[in-house]
Amino acid sequence: MMYSRTLFTHTLFGILCLLTILLANSVQAAPGHRLGYNTSGMHQLASSNPFIDIFKVSRGWITSCRFDWQKNRAIDPGCTKKNSFNTKESEKVSVDANGWPTRLPARAERPIFTSINAIWDMPADFPVGRHFVTYRGDADIEIQGDVEIIRQVPGRIDFNLRSAKRSLRLHITRINPRNYIRDIKVIPQKYANIYKKQTINPEYLRSVRPFNAIRFMPWQNTKDTNLSRWKDRSTLRSAFYNHDAGVPIEAMIDLANAANASPWFSIPHKATDRFVQNFAYTVKKRLKHNQKVYVEYSNEIWNNMYPATHYAAKMGLKLWPRGKLKIKNPHTRRLFLALNYNAKRSKEICSIFKRNLGNRAVCVVSAYGSAPQMGEELMTCPLAGGDCYKHFDAYAVAPYFGDYIARIENRNLVKRWARQGNRGMSLLFKEILYGGLAKANYQGGAIKNAIEDRVKKNVDLARKYGVKLLAYEGGQHLLRVDRPHVIYDPKIFSFFADANLDPRMGTAYSKYLHAWHRAGGDMLMHFNGISAITDRNYFPMLPRAGTRTPKYNAMINYLRGR
Repeated sequence: MMYSRTLFTHTLFGILCLLTILLANSVQAAPGHRLGYNTSGMHQLASSNPFIDIFKVSRGWITSCRFDWQKNRAIDPGCTKKNSFNTKESEKVSVDANGWPTRLPARAERPIFTSINAIWDMPADFPVGRHFVTYRGDADIEIQGDVEIIRQVPGRIDFNLRSAKRSLRLHITRINPRNYIRDIKVIPQKYANIYKKQTINPEYLRSVRPFNAIRFMPWQNTKDTNLSRWKDRSTLRSAFYNHDAGVPIEAMIDLANAANASPWFSIPHKATDRFVQNFAYTVKKRLKHNQKVYVEYSNEIWNNMYPATHYAAKMGLKLWPRGKLKIKNPHTRRLFLALNYNAKRSKEICSIFKRNLGNRAVCVVSAYGSAPQMGEELMTCPLAGGDCYKHFDAYAVAPYFGDYIARIENRNLVKRWARQGNRGMSLLFKEILYGGLAKANYQGGAIKNAIEDRVKKNVDLARKYGVKLLAYEGGQHLLRVDRPHVIYDPKIFSFFADANLDPRMGTAYSKYLHAWHRAGGDMLMHFNGISAITDRNYFPMLPRAGTRTPKYNAMINYLRGR
């Protein structure tokens, strides 16, 4: 009897401890407060650092040649000071099906390059310390950069990365074609015991685990990819992921599994039905939990900056050369052809995903938030058979705030703020929160404008057609890269970068997210997740995994209902 009571007491205590640990390590989500994030872009993979094996986020094979800088003469024919570090002949590197180099050019061959490099674009605060390289094959290889080589034997190099001042470089000068170099891994020493079983960087995972969903559009290289056939995709065996096909589907699913988050996929605009079927089947088989799976055709098929919009317009014209659209302007007509093709292709993709995943598949279409007539065209799709909304589960927009502040008509105002230190920063946030300073007709400030112009009208549209309103991207937008609003002034760059790390940005985000929720928005996917802040990227919630920012803290508090 005493043994049973003791056993019961210990069992109960163990259950209570487990529950305490689970509660302590989870974000207690508030009802309806759902947030996700977009991954960083392909060029930011090294700064977001999502994988334990950092070789996967290198730039790929960069070709180089030998030049004697002291004697100012070429060692290799055709080599110059200008091209010695990059002869720009990457397409001439002989590789196997997974991208591993099988040989270097023979002396009699035409290419200028005689060696190849894997190079990392590392931010200044990239994690330093002990690392090791492992590989298979016979080759001459060395690690360059601000490094200290600790030990080097065939198949392994141990080194200490002292800083990111000089780009880390893995330099290969000889390859035995009969036993070529392959399966290269670059692993931080602190993960030596887990890298064979776990692929996701634990620090990255801890930072993103609180979020409900992950939109993989940037990792899929959706804006630029020409991927159409399943056989041309990246796989986990690919040498690196920084190329046209983007990050492997399996790696994206593995992150969703580890974070227990819903994946949001953007299907390449040229993808065949067979590609979509294989994609959906892979998700069904590999995704562990019972998460929803958001699926969208490409990205921003209304934005003329992207090839997908031109492709959709071309396909629309091919399908409906005499389509009855009451539009005379040729540019607008092409846009509405693209929207109708978007609706048609979205229906087809949704059908394939629904067959594989049932109601777990959430079919999303999106358009420009300030033009609800685009959403209306997607829902009604008069050229694509009509009533496409019956096949969709959600409509999405990008309700960014603050983009008008960086317009050219406000440039002199922002320049003055940038020179005024904290007073200038206070004035910027006064405009964001309350308005009245910038040249715009936005009473109430940037956040109120975003809600009025890009949310409320689209909430009404979504309700009209019985779908949810999501935000495929969102957050602050103190950046312009569109003419004539492009920013070149480094003081303005610095000013906006500082604003994104200012405590008042946390206040702005709290106001923004709660306003989105009150207006009727469902899940908002922040753009973007983790990446370095640069003069072309003020968007991240975190500049590096394992850190905290006021912006990020506001997002976590929103998830908790605070």
